[in-house]
Amino acid sequence: MATYEKNVSTQVRDSIVLIVDDHSLICDVLLAALCLEKGFHAESVSSVDAAFNRIGEAGRFDIILLDYEVPGMDGLNGMRRLISANEGSVALFSGVANWTVVEQAIRAGACGYIPKTLPLRTLKHALRIIAEGELYLPGEFMYRTPNAEAADIGLKPREMRVLGFLCEGMPNKEIGKNIGVEETIVKMDVKSICRKLSVRNRTQAVISAMKRGVF
Repeated sequence: MATYEKNVSTQVRDSIVLIVDDHSLICDVLLAALCLEKGFHAESVSSVDAAFNRIGEAGRFDIILLDYEVPGMDGLNGMRRLISANEGSVALFSGVANWTVVEQAIRAGACGYIPKTLPLRTLKHALRIIAEGELYLPGEFMYRTPNAEAADIGLKPREMRVLGFLCEGMPNKEIGKNIGVEETIVKMDVKSICRKLSVRNRTQAVISAMKRGVF
């Protein structure tokens, strides 16, 4: 198990991240990057079994970043095992996962998908989104051709754009900047989206959109 720790005086409400990956170079790069990033403490293990044991020792991790091809994964069964054991979030971390795998992972309880091709800056942004309890997906996984059911969910064009940005984990203020409206308007759109999708919050709206094949 590898671990990087910062000075105790800087550890204020850090998000504790467990990287589960058997590629030592990737782990070393991520550990070093998160060590320098305010708000994170990170460590790594190289298999699902090792992660399961580490959860038993540590109690919980705020975020588990789980490689899709790590030993013990067994499809998505390893992920389901860690989701059941951990009280925090589990995100799929891969360079090979396709849309079908990502969709299955989200339905099974994963809090998002982070491609290994993401720049470090974007990856750290994704981790912050997940740490705040939101779901993260890269934009290219959201903008897909809608199916017939998706076309009949009753969302207005602007609401569809807002939903797309919600799927990326973007906060209301940033969504407003992107579509050229005030944050209050975005909040109203989010409420309308949740009502039309019969869900309670933005995270459930994203999951509902995925299940319906909206993007």
